[in-house]
Formats: sequence, C-alpha cells, structure tokens
Amino acid sequence: MGEKFKSQVVAEMINNVEKIARDYELGIKKNKFEIKCPYPKIIQTYESIIQMLINYGWNEQAMIYNNQIKFYQEKLEKDKKLRIIEVQKVQKQKEIEGLYKNKEIDTIKAVILSLNREEKILDFEEKKKEKIKESEEIFNMISNAERMAKEYEKEINKGRILHLDCPYEKIIEIYKEVKKRLESIGWKEESNKLIDSIRYYNDKLEKDKRLREIEERKLAKE
Repeated sequence: MGEKFKSQVVAEMINNVEKIARDYELGIKKNKFEIKCPYPKIIQTYESIIQMLINYGWNEQAMIYNNQIKFYQEKLEKDKKLRIIEVQKVQKQKEIEGLYKNKEIDTIKAVILSLNREEKILDFEEKKKEKIKESEEIFNMISNAERMAKEYEKEINKGRILHLDCPYEKIIEIYKEVKKRLESIGWKEESNKLIDSIRYYNDKLEKDKRLREIEERKLAKE
C-alpha cells in the first residue's frame, strides 16, 4: 500500500468521524437529544487510526491522535452531563405545567434558568475544533517530510547523490515548524518528542555533506 494511499485512507477516516461529530453537535444545539451520542465510536475510530499508523511505522504521527482521543473522551463526559441536565429540565418543566398558579412556579423557573446556565458552560468549545484541523495539518507536514527523506534516500542508493538536492535542511525546518505549532496549541509533550527527530535529521545532514565530499573527490580523480 503506497504512502499516499495510506495518508488518504487515514484522512478519509478522520473526515468521516469529524462530520459525524459536527452533525451530532448541530442536532444537540437544536435540542435533538433523541440522537445517539457518537463519541464512543469516534474514540474507537481514532484508536484504530493510531494502531494503523503504528503498523505503518508512523509512530510519531500516531502519537498526535492520542490528543483526539482525550478530546472526545472529554466531550463524552460533557455529553453525559448535558443529557442529565436535559432530563432534569424536562422533569421540572412538567412540574411547572402541573402547578400553574402555585407559588412554587417561581422556584422551579429559577432552577430551569440555572440548568440553562450549566448547559451554556458545557457548550462545545470552538477552539478545540481548531485544534483538530491544526493536528491534521501537522500530520500532513510530518508525512510530507518523511516522504521527502525516503524518496531522496532511495535515489542515493542508486549512486546519484551529486545529481540530487539534499532535502534534510528543509525537513529540519519542517520539524521545527511542527514543533512550534504543537507548542502553540498546548501539546508540549508531543512538541518535546520532536527534538529527537530534529537531532536525527541534523546528523543525517552532516553525514550527507561528508558523503558528497567523498563523491566529489572520487569524481575529481577520474
């Protein structure tokens, strides 16, 4: 299975579950609580994506999606609380309908207002949606960097190093940018893990320079 195809498969899986999440959240905002919560299945899908990436040998990319699992686990907990609040609201509304002119009406209305405030607090945060989009872009950056390295090293094995431009400097810059972007969205642990990748490609860059010098000396002797 080609790397491009693998990336497309993962991207399609992500797009599908994110669409399901968006549709569900739109329904919830319209008080359609009869819709079954999809978060458990979405969590399972991201777990499958992580396992798939690990099987492909893309361990660093796989780690990024641990945050998506945490994200949807938090959403699942909020959803449960939201549904409890909704049940309470329905019960209190029924009490209001039965009481009419009873003095307890004002008290029950106050409870419903309180529940509405809690509902707003539990409203799904738009910033976290931005994190999902950001993580997908980061995944693509890492995939492109690794593809550049593999294609270059494949050509080197054919003895064509002097005919090729070394991509390692560009790859290092990509990883530095990825590191900054991870830090900007608060994923410091994942960002720190990229230090090893940057160091790895710095070493490869130095080896590449030495290899080119050797090839140039060979060429000069011919």
